[in-house]
Amino acid sequence: MRPTRFSNFLNPEDPPQIVNVRVDNNAPPRFRDLMNQWPVKKLLTARDINYSQIVMPRDQVEDFILPKLLPAEQSSINRGEQFPITVRDLDTMTEYQVRFWENGTSYVLASGWSASFVRRRELQVGEEVGFNWDERLRILHFTVLSRPPVPHQGE
Repeated sequence: MRPTRFSNFLNPEDPPQIVNVRVDNNAPPRFRDLMNQWPVKKLLTARDINYSQIVMPRDQVEDFILPKLLPAEQSSINRGEQFPITVRDLDTMTEYQVRFWENGTSYVLASGWSASFVRRRELQVGEEVGFNWDERLRILHFTVLSRPPVPHQGE
């Protein structure tokens, strides 16, 4: 066990917490485990997989992403414009440019979602993904939170 300092990324004013962490020296570091707070979560649907965009949970986007955008970015989205953002996949530490916009009833990530995430990561219906806006870097973090168990052959 080793004391480790964790900061709250959603509220930088909170004091850091010291937590005892078991260290497995044989395990590779997992950045997504360090950021255990994923305020925007999405269970992938057939539409998210088969189209070139993912529909984001409106209430979560309005609570956890929009308030952290700069006023000019918020205005762009309010005018219905597609706002370019960088999404960093914390599982692979790769970054991609996508477009974020409101289509009237929901918020959408498009223009690169399918190629950059669905095909490359082989995402499937029923998997849960998470998003977290990084105010300091001005990027959206992404991770695959859970994948349904793969059935064994013969089941």
